[in-house]
Amino acid sequence: MRHTLLFHSCLALAFAANIGSAAAGVFTAIRIGDVDGFGYGNAAGFQGADGAAANRTGGVLSTGDLLPDLNRNGVLATGNGDDFDNRSVAEVSGSSVTGSGFIDNGSTGAQYTDIALSQSYDRSSSRGLVYNADSNTSGAGGAFPNAPSNSLPNQPGFVFDYSVAVGDILDGTDVFLNLVFGDYDVTPANVQVTFADNTSTIVSLTRQAGKKDGLVQSAYAVLEFNKVYTTTVAGFDGYAKVDFNAANEPYTAFDFVELSVEPIALNSVPEPTTLAVWTILSGLGLVSGRRSRHNKSA
Repeated sequence: MRHTLLFHSCLALAFAANIGSAAAGVFTAIRIGDVDGFGYGNAAGFQGADGAAANRTGGVLSTGDLLPDLNRNGVLATGNGDDFDNRSVAEVSGSSVTGSGFIDNGSTGAQYTDIALSQSYDRSSSRGLVYNADSNTSGAGGAFPNAPSNSLPNQPGFVFDYSVAVGDILDGTDVFLNLVFGDYDVTPANVQVTFADNTSTIVSLTRQAGKKDGLVQSAYAVLEFNKVYTTTVAGFDGYAKVDFNAANEPYTAFDFVELSVEPIALNSVPEPTTLAVWTILSGLGLVSGRRSRHNKSA
């Protein structure tokens, strides 16, 4: 079954990364990566590819802003001096999982956040041209993450694997897959979500509009509770594998990906004059049933 998310320039009020992965309490979200503007923070002093300030919305770099055009040549792309690595130590190891109300059982994929997923990254690294926002210098950068299950060299893969205790989430609650990413401008692309029973759904993506090179976008899709969660004596086991498939996209970046009880909040930004209409997807109509955890693939 195919579903489509339409994107537009909008202000994302992202969830705060407040409590660790083993935190007690009501489940709100499990987040791979963190809300830090791709590691640029508020990107003070940086400009976008259009020559104006990269940050258009205030706060940390978020939806409606532009990824920094590092060499200010008017283009944000692979092989154009825009490769960066702003990952924390936890992100490099793939273990940066934040949110509240869950116990993490081995979620992975944070190594794909806060880094330019660029086909020129290794070449930039060998030349000492990978930018790091913490030091405000360029160097070799960290190791480029290994390819996920789809075997493409710069396409990220995220695995949510966690448990929620009895009483910390209601059976049947909508599960929102929230994404914040930048510079998707080459079609086609989609997100494939695979569940523990090996069924999956495809979410098609719409590329950034107009001349907004490096545009930061957000999106969400609604996932069926009984596909993400398996009932246990202690509560629920949650599992979803999220792969970004864009074989022709040579450069993109992700700030974070999360499963939440709320969709990412959206407000329109007054700057654009043409905005696509959002389509919110619910009730994916997937075959339901109990799932065996040994069937899941990483």
